Amino acid sequence: MPGYDKLNVFQHDTPLPHWFWDGKTKMRCLAQAIGQSLDDAHAHHIQRLMVIGNFALLAGLAPKEVHAWYLGVYIDAFEWVELPNTLGMSQFVDHGMLATKPYVSSAAYIHRMSDYCKGCHYDRRKREGDDACPFNALYWDFFDRHGALLDSNQRLSMVYMQLAKMDESAKAALRERAARTRKQLENL
Repeated sequence: MPGYDKLNVFQHDTPLPHWFWDGKTKMRCLAQAIGQSLDDAHAHHIQRLMVIGNFALLAGLAPKEVHAWYLGVYIDAFEWVELPNTLGMSQFVDHGMLATKPYVSSAAYIHRMSDYCKGCHYDRRKREGDDACPFNALYWDFFDRHGALLDSNQRLSMVYMQLAKMDESAKAALRERAARTRKQLENL
């Protein structure tokens, strides 16, 4: 455990967007999950892992800041439990010491598991365009950018097979959309 809080296999270093502190984002899933977290000092596991943590990992947010946010916001966040859950499971900073794969998804999973996509500013079905759900391009770009670290993971073989089937122009469009999204995090 000594030094675990300093692990950062993906070298993510983007600061948390301001809306982590007020919940004011156009992404309905994050507005609701973060808003509830701030209001109640509690959120269930799926909100913590597959909405907030998922976005943080895909967007490349600094793991130490994500850890500090979870520790400071949740009433049940005891560091001995929260640290490995946030950094190991949610942010996968340890490259598999705790979890067998990164827990990330596109908008399709969030739509299947919740009603958050209903009435959202962003379209869960789109990968490109200003109204495309940010999760979609960030998802594919995450696996594309981190292929050297992740493509040998057997649990991710389907993801990498799908990525390999995409033509180069589609991948380039996803990379461009994801880069633009990461530059505009404050305005999502």
